[in-house]
Amino acid sequence: MSEFKKLAIILESEDYEKAHVAAMISSVAAVSEIEVSIFITMNAIYNFLKVNVKENKFTGGKIFEKLKEKKAQMFYDMLDQAKMFGGLKIYACSMVMDLLDLKKEDLLDIVDDHLGLAAFLGIMEGSQTITF
Repeated sequence: MSEFKKLAIILESEDYEKAHVAAMISSVAAVSEIEVSIFITMNAIYNFLKVNVKENKFTGGKIFEKLKEKKAQMFYDMLDQAKMFGGLKIYACSMVMDLLDLKKEDLLDIVDDHLGLAAFLGIMEGSQTITF
């Protein structure tokens, strides 16, 4: 097993595929008892809006089209399942939420809280970090 017991994922892209791979990594890490913290910032926030999920309004490429065609599990369902294993926290960027006039109620229930980048930097201290 890796020397890292903590993983920080910074999700900044609106591309569905990036949210999907972040969810896959988070799921495997959670099962492997690795503490995972996801920071949703910039355009990635759109994938976590309840209204966009309800309307299946995502931006993606060829793999996203295949995932839809094959009726693959959606990234937010994978994250929800990973949270059941414990050790997964999902945070939305408070700056982006302010820019877009969003409230926590606008986001999927899997989002634990919103916070600033400085606070997330404290959470991710000692973590292996991945950015999408």
